[in-house]
Amino acid sequence: MKSINLILLLLFTSYLSQASSENHIAGTRSNAMAKASVASFDIWANYNNQASLAKLKKIQLGIFYENRFQLEDLSTKAIAIYLPTKLGGFNFNYSQFGSDLYKESKIGIGYSKALGQHFWASVQLNQMRVKLNQMYGEQSKYNFEIGLLAEIVSDFYVGFHLFNPTQEKFETLYFDEAIPTVARFGFSWHLSKETMLNSEVEKDFDNDIRLKFGIEHKLLEKLFLRLGVSNHPNQISFGLGYKFKIIKMNLAYSKHQNLGYTPSIDLNISF
Repeated sequence: MKSINLILLLLFTSYLSQASSENHIAGTRSNAMAKASVASFDIWANYNNQASLAKLKKIQLGIFYENRFQLEDLSTKAIAIYLPTKLGGFNFNYSQFGSDLYKESKIGIGYSKALGQHFWASVQLNQMRVKLNQMYGEQSKYNFEIGLLAEIVSDFYVGFHLFNPTQEKFETLYFDEAIPTVARFGFSWHLSKETMLNSEVEKDFDNDIRLKFGIEHKLLEKLFLRLGVSNHPNQISFGLGYKFKIIKMNLAYSKHQNLGYTPSIDLNISF
């Protein structure tokens, strides 16, 4: 048992050193394209750039599961909801990472609105909680994130997202862990009705810049193929998406240069 806990502890340490650059982004479509999604618009803009949600016209619901390095104790579960109104769009999301050994959770409530025909903006308030175990207890912190999306020319979108600009952190007698402050800037270029090219630059204020590239291509009327690559750490990713009436399902795999494969899946419904 001690050896198992030691292995898990080492994996958590490795994961946390990278998680700050990922900001626990949810969404399998995003995962398949190396998380190059700051200018994409789907229900998982709840975690990528809430400004993009303002482009959605219908009520949306999504559920997501990721099995980091194929270990249950490193899994992420998430839910996302979006409600468009005449006053703008309102979104809610909840995510949870880890197990009883170490657990993080986040609740977010946001608002997005079009500020013209080609410009959208958003703000989201978050409660973030970390739980170590019964001995070390848990702590909650509050922060916010902002997002912008602009259509520069027809079918070429540029997005910007900033998470935790106030640089909040968890701090107790036994635990001191900064909540990452992450800025993301990138584009989504709809080359045609079948093909979309995404790219972005991500900067965690405490880590190296990450470059991400992803592509999506519609193979058939309801089937999509996605590929992606990123650095720091070096990762490749791929996935498939299938759309049937009001339901969309996505599958993705990514491969870390040292720690192996991470599968993810999500299910999305439009009302």
